Amino acid sequence: MNDAKLNAATRPFLLEIGSEEIPARFIPDAVVEIERRLVSGLRDAHLAVAGVRTLATPRRMAVLIDSLQTRQPDREVEIKGPPVAVAFDGQGQPTPAGLGFARKAGIELADCERGEDQRGEFLVARKTESGRPTAAVLAELVPAAVLGIPFRKVMRWGDHDLEYPRPLQWIVALLGDDVVPLTVGYLPAGRQSRGHRTLAGDRPVEIESPAGYLTAMRAAGVVVDQAERRDLIVTGIARELAAYDPAARLLEDEELLDEVVYICEFPTPFLGSYSEEFFALPPEVITTALKSHQRYFSVGAGKAAGLVPRFVAVRDGGTDHLENVVRGNERVLRARLADALFYWEFDQKLTPDERSAMLGNVTWLEGFGTVLDKTHRLGDLVAWLWDHGLGEGPEAPADLARAAVISKSDLVSEMIKDGKEFTKLEGFIGARYAALAGESPTVCRAIERHYLPRSATGGLPGDRISDILSVADRLDNVTGCWLAGFAPTGAKDPYALRRHVLAILRILLENGYRLDLAAALAEAMTPVHRYATDRDREATLVEIRAFVRTRLERYFADQLGRDPEVVRAVLPVRWRDPVDALAWVKALEGFRDRPDFQQLATGFKRCRNILKGDVLPVADLDGCLQRWLDGGSGTDGADFGGLVESAEKELLARVATSTPLLAGAEGEGRYDEIFAVFSSLGPFIDTFFDAVRVNVDDSGLRELRMSFLREIHGLFARYADFSEVAPKD
Repeated sequence: MNDAKLNAATRPFLLEIGSEEIPARFIPDAVVEIERRLVSGLRDAHLAVAGVRTLATPRRMAVLIDSLQTRQPDREVEIKGPPVAVAFDGQGQPTPAGLGFARKAGIELADCERGEDQRGEFLVARKTESGRPTAAVLAELVPAAVLGIPFRKVMRWGDHDLEYPRPLQWIVALLGDDVVPLTVGYLPAGRQSRGHRTLAGDRPVEIESPAGYLTAMRAAGVVVDQAERRDLIVTGIARELAAYDPAARLLEDEELLDEVVYICEFPTPFLGSYSEEFFALPPEVITTALKSHQRYFSVGAGKAAGLVPRFVAVRDGGTDHLENVVRGNERVLRARLADALFYWEFDQKLTPDERSAMLGNVTWLEGFGTVLDKTHRLGDLVAWLWDHGLGEGPEAPADLARAAVISKSDLVSEMIKDGKEFTKLEGFIGARYAALAGESPTVCRAIERHYLPRSATGGLPGDRISDILSVADRLDNVTGCWLAGFAPTGAKDPYALRRHVLAILRILLENGYRLDLAAALAEAMTPVHRYATDRDREATLVEIRAFVRTRLERYFADQLGRDPEVVRAVLPVRWRDPVDALAWVKALEGFRDRPDFQQLATGFKRCRNILKGDVLPVADLDGCLQRWLDGGSGTDGADFGGLVESAEKELLARVATSTPLLAGAEGEGRYDEIFAVFSSLGPFIDTFFDAVRVNVDDSGLRELRMSFLREIHGLFARYADFSEVAPKD
């Protein structure tokens, strides 16, 4: 067979990674990652790949490739060498550098070619690099791909120097009918997999070829394809419900279905029951008991609201002795629901106020008081937020204060405390207990909803009282946790402060609430700082504000699709009020590409370059505006009337007459008009830099012009950092 035909030959490939059972939540990301690493590695090695499938069960991940080139193609490579002036001396004789390059490239120096770039002429070696067998490439690629998967948690076992979520047990690697000679850690690859633990007694399964893999595993009781398992589960549940009651319906739960798919290798759905006495519990408690611990699906009563006393579970195995499995699962569930009913009835013996008092015995953060202290802070903070942009009306309603005081009362309830499976119902349970105690619907709703949103895209609280309590709770969490030393790092965010800040931003932006976040953070910081008097309050606030601004920048660019350069231009001076900042961003986006505005942005950048960082501090930008409203002068009172060139006089006059327009438009929120005014100044600042030399010999005039540019820059910088949207050099 000639080389071209050999390089074009392809064979199917199978990689199976066998292990102890991996947690279901780890598997979907791992499936994506192993395919990405393997396929990109093969393509980087210049190997043609087609028909890739990645499959997984709790005990195995498998990559099936329909067509993989069996050998790398030969390639002509070009190696850049030293400059000719270095490779040869003045008499044209080879130097050690030239000879060494040729020797390293594996060719004679006389066979080197010459190339040229902006730095001059250099040597070039061209040679044909023979392709390697694909098996040799896989022997290097597969171990690195498998052991490089970034699992959330890994472990070590025995005396082996490798990490994986659970101990590795076997590796199958076949290229066509042949075993690929590779080793992952201590495990050499072979063709022997393992069957289902119970249906096949965990017996060895010989895999003859990739094409026969799925059939061989199915014969050993393993459905490797997760899509097929999902279909078996969905159709099996539908069959069980139809046999019980055609009107019954599954309460769909994609999250639970995704998990169940990855906790079984041969799914068999079955229907179980529980006593109607447990309907004394809220339906959410029952469904949580079914899902969180037992991984059961709840069943609803047709089109009507509510549940029926049935559940659907999935056995990892066949139908043998299934009735025993059903009874066992019913017995376990009965105990869980009995516990929940006991908690429910016991908790109602105490009022929300009595439970809130018990929070005085619950530490919030070590060294930072109790949860009762936190509720007191929330009571003060919600009133401040109402008065400073989030409220409507002159006085915060009593329901807002009441909700803050008892918002955490369910944390000491029997239902929620001690990390039970019902802990995720915090807020919901508190609201139910509050309703039973006679609290108003508004208070109950705020207790339940102030935990929203629970994810980056989750639903918001949905009403003003709940919104304010949610913002207050998160402001307190951010400032307190930051003072306690739990600021997020690249790898860790133990108290989910990124999520809390994102939630605050979403609540403000999606509801159009106007709030000065810098002031709100300072207000939240004040009462909690007494627990950390050794920490510099202002320095900590600077850190938190920078963090919030960064999160806002990413949210605008990544989630709202705003121009990243415009966002970076606006936020340094406009981040404090996110709703207002978004309006500024939208306005600037409409002007950034206009030629006259680009002249202005370029001028702003030239001002900064000439000033070499000697610009007005942010704290003086409002003072700069006032000086321009007064006609224009330097911070030291320098009179710009001493400017002599017509171009600088014209620019001075234009800016001075434009400043009242800027201030008026800003006060009325007409941000488009502001950037229109700035655009009109573009040609004049462009003319200034064409006609006026700033660094003249006359020191007095030079300092006056520097002061003039500093004030020009300061006025512009008060509205945006225009250098971010200036043409690139």
